[in-house]
Amino acid sequence: MADADDKDDGKPPEDDRNPEDKAGNDKAKDDKAKGDDKAKDDKAGDDKPKDDDGDGDDDDGGDDEGDGDDADKDDDKPPKKSLLQRPKLLIGIGVALVVLIVGGVLWWLHARQYESTDDAYVDGHIVRLAPQVSGILTSVLVDDNMIVGPGQLLAVVDTRTSSARLQQSQAQVEQAKAGVAQALAQVEVNRRAVATAQANIREPQANLDKAEADLARYRALQRIEPTAVAGQQIDTAVANVRTARAQRDAAVRQLGEARAQVKSAQTQIGAQRAQVSAATAQVRAQGVDVANSRITAPIFGHIANRNVEVGSYVTPGQQIMAIVPLKLWITANFKETQLSLMRVGQPVDIRVDTLPDIKFHGHVASFQRGAGQAFGLLPAENATGNFVKVVQRVPVRIDIDNTDLRSYPIGPGMSVVPTVKVR
Repeated sequence: MADADDKDDGKPPEDDRNPEDKAGNDKAKDDKAKGDDKAKDDKAGDDKPKDDDGDGDDDDGGDDEGDGDDADKDDDKPPKKSLLQRPKLLIGIGVALVVLIVGGVLWWLHARQYESTDDAYVDGHIVRLAPQVSGILTSVLVDDNMIVGPGQLLAVVDTRTSSARLQQSQAQVEQAKAGVAQALAQVEVNRRAVATAQANIREPQANLDKAEADLARYRALQRIEPTAVAGQQIDTAVANVRTARAQRDAAVRQLGEARAQVKSAQTQIGAQRAQVSAATAQVRAQGVDVANSRITAPIFGHIANRNVEVGSYVTPGQQIMAIVPLKLWITANFKETQLSLMRVGQPVDIRVDTLPDIKFHGHVASFQRGAGQAFGLLPAENATGNFVKVVQRVPVRIDIDNTDLRSYPIGPGMSVVPTVKVR
């Protein structure tokens, strides 16, 4: 009965089982047997003594058995799936490609609207100050980075020498004026002499007229009655005529000399007046030198590059300091191929390297008529030698629209990156 109960424990007989279940059971048994054999081999390997030569090599039987186990493991691993059998990975790759393409198209559509360059810098008309007179600086009233306005006194050159020259020129003016007054007085004296000479002519002329009349009467009477007039009377009348004529001629010569002296005095007046003009011009020149000894600011701006101190000796044309104006702009050297769509008035975004977090705004003001190499010290001579075409750069002026520019530490020479919206 026990045997019957054992047979009837609910399990079908081995022969009555499904062939597939039987094959699965056989495989499970084989796997279990292999696992037991592997455990035994690992234990035997641990208990096996090492080789005397220390090379640690196992015998060939062990290697063969290990290779067999590896082959069994490889057979047990499932085969790798191909890329086409992984739909999620394919979807991810496709999404990534779509994102890259869309992003690239959007970037191109955005970038094609702008032209930019890093070959740009802040520019301005820097005023370099130099004295017009030589001398020692007696005072320097400003320092670097100070803001100044038009007419503000910056430095003073010693004026003692120029002041002395000014006084000397003023004295020469007064001397020339005195000479003019003296010449005028001499003219007046000579004019009076002319009047006197004219009066002195009247008497000799009257005597001459009387002598000539007497001579004429005597000769007429002699022709009528030769014995009525003696020859001596005729001779005396002739002598009186000659004497009177001589006196009259002398008076006329005196009148001519007096008139010549008047002209000479008038010429002297002109010379003295010319001396006055020359001395006056010298006074003005010396006055300019005295005024130029005071160096003042011509414009609003910041002092920069001051290189003199009190007591320094300066000469005309020697730069002593500079003024950076408040009005600044950007000079951007764009490639000539970037100017096809660029026009005056187009808006510009400006990034200054000193202030990377602040965006300034401006607009295109003008284009230089010519590339930069055309104004070089040694222009390119493309008609000789081998020609290699190089893209030229053209300076473009960009005016800054920000009204608070003076609040930032920005000056000529600083690097900027302008971006012009051309579409």
